Amino acid sequence: MLTGGERTAVPEHPVPAAAWAQARTLTSENPLLRVRRVAVARGATEADVCAELLAETDEDEVVLTAGGRFVPRMTERRPATRHGHPFALAVADDGPAWTAVTVPAPEPGEVVVEVRAAALNYADVMVSRGLVPPMAEAPDTGIPLLGLECAGVVSRVGAGVTDRAVGDRVMVAHSGSLTSHLRCPARLTIPIPEGMPFTEAATIPTVFATVHYGLDYLARLRAGETVLVHGAAGGVGLAALRYAEHVGATVVATAGSPAKRQLLRLLGYRYVLDSRSLGFADEVREITAGRGVDVVLNSVAGEALGRGMELLRPHGRFVELGKRDILADNALALRPFSRDLSFFGVDLTSLLQGDSPVAEQMVAELTERVGSGVYRPLPHVTYPAQQIAEAMALLRDFRHIGKIVITFDPTEPVPVRGPRPPVALDPEATYLVTGGLGGFGAATARWLARCGARHLALASRSGAAHPEARTVLDRVAEEGATATAYATDITDPAATRDLLDAIEATGHPLRGVVNAAMVLDDVLDDATAVELDDERTRAVVSPKLAGTAHLDRLTRELPLDFFVFYSSISALAGNLRQSTYAAGNLAGEAVVRQRRAAGLPGLAVQWCAISDTGYADRAGMVGTMRQAGFGELDSVTATRVLGELITDPDVDVIMVGNTDWAQTAKLLPTVAAPRFAEVLPAHDDNSHDADGNIPELVRSLAEPEALGLVTDVLVSALATVLQTTSERIDPDTRLDQLGLESLMAAELSSVLQRRLGCVVPAMELATAAGVRQLAPRILGRIRRGA
Repeated sequence: MLTGGERTAVPEHPVPAAAWAQARTLTSENPLLRVRRVAVARGATEADVCAELLAETDEDEVVLTAGGRFVPRMTERRPATRHGHPFALAVADDGPAWTAVTVPAPEPGEVVVEVRAAALNYADVMVSRGLVPPMAEAPDTGIPLLGLECAGVVSRVGAGVTDRAVGDRVMVAHSGSLTSHLRCPARLTIPIPEGMPFTEAATIPTVFATVHYGLDYLARLRAGETVLVHGAAGGVGLAALRYAEHVGATVVATAGSPAKRQLLRLLGYRYVLDSRSLGFADEVREITAGRGVDVVLNSVAGEALGRGMELLRPHGRFVELGKRDILADNALALRPFSRDLSFFGVDLTSLLQGDSPVAEQMVAELTERVGSGVYRPLPHVTYPAQQIAEAMALLRDFRHIGKIVITFDPTEPVPVRGPRPPVALDPEATYLVTGGLGGFGAATARWLARCGARHLALASRSGAAHPEARTVLDRVAEEGATATAYATDITDPAATRDLLDAIEATGHPLRGVVNAAMVLDDVLDDATAVELDDERTRAVVSPKLAGTAHLDRLTRELPLDFFVFYSSISALAGNLRQSTYAAGNLAGEAVVRQRRAAGLPGLAVQWCAISDTGYADRAGMVGTMRQAGFGELDSVTATRVLGELITDPDVDVIMVGNTDWAQTAKLLPTVAAPRFAEVLPAHDDNSHDADGNIPELVRSLAEPEALGLVTDVLVSALATVLQTTSERIDPDTRLDQLGLESLMAAELSSVLQRRLGCVVPAMELATAAGVRQLAPRILGRIRRGA
């Protein structure tokens, strides 16, 4: 698809931008159809265009200019930083970032530790993605802080503390410990043995406290018993192995990669299994001659958790360290408990930071065992604080063994973000929110009121008759502001002019615009791009394209503080069955780009799902979008981020969300394109997806062998997507009856395309009668090169 282009990676004019977005969706809906989008700017020649059309390239979007050929790359936003002290690792809108904080003052019974090294834990990844609640927050801003353990030097001592002094070297398990200065109860600190570096000490507190509490206090693991340790090559896993060795228990260990399993074998552990395969359960039964294990130290979720419960002997104990199933309120079969089993859900943070006498006793025991050498430092890698992004990526992708430790060298300054200036709104002005009488638009109106706006104009097609209008107006009034509901169709230029005239007549001039309007049609229904007609397309696109264009044209002469357009991640990713919604959003973004090119205020935000209000919340789609990798934000967090963006003059179009791009790329071919390379994890050459020789091998085999190979690959891929074992896939059972729902079908389609080099539409997979019926059809496509 060829369009005009100027200065940006997508067309700057609304209509070509809308077509550009629909072409993105077309790629997602038709993997066999390779759609390339080329923007041609002034100065590019016919030869440039012809060369691009004939080029063999993986780039799906290109801009041709007089200055050369350019391709887009999506990168994480990194606001300006300064070198400063003190700081803490906070969850910013674009991910974890060192943020300026004030030096804490100790309360009675507390100390302040100047941190020299802090270890990462996978909980930090979960919190930063919004998958679990934060364990610590900045006292002045409420922004989530990261970190669970650290080591450093006591710099201040509170009243009543007699067993710690300034200058003491200590380690501590405490939330919010990825910081330059940590305030914590003195009773939780553990002296660092003489000669032990801070980096080694930082590997000890949380992991050994977790293991000591889980396996000693709760499970009472004893000599002669057998314990199954999942994730045994991680920090807690290695600590658990040392504890089991100390008490004389037999270990069955699991790990997620061949390298990690080989390491465990080199460390002398005989029974080492694959944690990413549900086949571990059968292997444990074989190892134990059918008896099972006495204790499970669990960190795997879903069906694997249930398999672990089934492995417990009578009187067995199950110690759950993970949060995913617990926070999702997943069901747990009760029949196994008839064998006198125990299930423990461990929450070390609440234990240590509460007032339980168990915590103080446990810290004393940890102190004794660290001092005697029973609990020793774990294998680790170190990263300076300046490389926190690389360290978090290593942790997120499970590419490490043991612990990852962040070092704080006082001689090496850390880039720190200063607090952004607060949004300053004029109490005598009016602020307009179209779509402001419901959903996220209404949440935006309440936020504007909290920021000081005292006159709000909230517009929708139905105005005061909107079912949520009365509630919204009342809640805005509770914030001290006056809101007026207007019945306006912003796709009508005359009606939009009347709206602005009515605002002007109030005597409170318009100073800010937020266009949150939308009309839902194919946003999440079953219409593909080729099934849409003009009427349906116009209904969805107009509020975004025409509405934003009218608001832009009619306010260009006004001294606006901000002009904000609510877009969606669908415009960027080309979501399935959302072509008109994506088109309207990218068209609205083009209007914002034109405003910025003219020196006018303009901001377009591509939101992910908002979890507590709006369409995704009402339709119950938040969980589905999370499975697709589009992690959600709540409206409070989203509006806080909006405030940061409005005050940043360098931002024009930006995506905001806790997005798992690797998961999204499995479902949407557009996200696997090179323009997303900088946000996708490095490709694993050892993965199944690297089996690029399978199609060639299939074509070289005789019919029976080729059909058998295709069947095996299909069963393996299906088992991976369903998170089960190949043995549990009945080849004659319908795939939907095996549990394959729509998102899983899309993921399976993507996996098969990579492994077998052919396209099997998700709809065909979702309705397939079974593997035995599907395999011959796939074989035919491979032989035809389809």
